[in-house]
Order: sequence, then C-alpha cells, then structure tokens
Amino acid sequence: MTLLSRTRLRPTSLSGRSRPDDPALAWEIPVLGDNDPGQEAYMLLGAAWRSSTARLVRTGDGFDAVRVPQSYAAAALEVLRRCGARRGAVPSDSGLWTFFVPPDSGSLPWPTWVTYLSGPTVRIPPRPARSDGLNLRWITRGEPTGQLLTAPFVLCPIFTTLVLPSPDPTLDRA
Repeated sequence: MTLLSRTRLRPTSLSGRSRPDDPALAWEIPVLGDNDPGQEAYMLLGAAWRSSTARLVRTGDGFDAVRVPQSYAAAALEVLRRCGARRGAVPSDSGLWTFFVPPDSGSLPWPTWVTYLSGPTVRIPPRPARSDGLNLRWITRGEPTGQLLTAPFVLCPIFTTLVLPSPDPTLDRA
C-alpha cells in the first residue's frame, strides 16, 4: 500500500492551546490518497488490514461475508478472474474461504452450502500470511491489492451454477 500524502497534526499543551509552529513539534500522520487501492480495505477492516498478527473483525457494519468450502471458493475465484469481475480480498481459515461482500447482500439466493455472515466476527490473517501450509492465510488481498469487496450480484450466481465433479466417479453416471 502506498501512502500518497501525509498530514501534520500539532499536539496541544496540557492547557488545550496549540503549541508554537515549530515543525519539530508536529506529528506526521500517514493519509491514504483518494486513488490508493488499499483505501477500501483499510477503511473497512481498520488496523487488521495492515496487522502482523491475526485479528478478529465484526461483520455487519461496513461489510458482510460469505464463507465457502475451498473447492467451491477456488472454482468461483477462477470464474471471477476469467470474466474480469471485481475480486476482493479472500482469506482462508482452515479450508473455508471468506469473500467480503457489501452489507445487506444476504437477500440474494445463496446456495445452502454458503454461510452468510452479518454480525459475527471473522478472523483476518496477518498481512504476510500467504503460504499454503498455514491454516489462516490470504488467498488474495484483492485484485488490485486492497480491494476488499467482491461483487455479490456476480458471486452469488457463480456459486449457484457451480457443479463440481464428484469425488466418487460412480456417482457421476446418470
């Protein structure tokens, strides 16, 4: 994530008055630029987006989430990539992948194997967690990086139409 600008904040004295205009007394606070792709994720996840440790974040305010088994989620993510649809960040927690969607997307006809979350917390992986060997890791941090939300009106129909091959070849015969 690139910080495009900084703003200066002057500390106040104990009396509440501003201190003299000495630049050495001003704190620099990083500010995300309007075009920074990480702005969406940082605004919705806060410090969890940049954290070096796993964090819990509550769904239901700025975003909801859909939790999906890995086999369905991987297939859906590939379809999203092929059709050039908006792809947000996707973490994996012990084989369940989480897609972040806008609030109130629960009225869509999600398949029964999708768990829709609005209110419960979700675990956010540490920023560098990308290795396949980790239980809690990032599958993608958005495309482009920092884009958190996936378009639910594209994702839901993809899940609804997914038919994965059966692990037992004898069950595929009709």
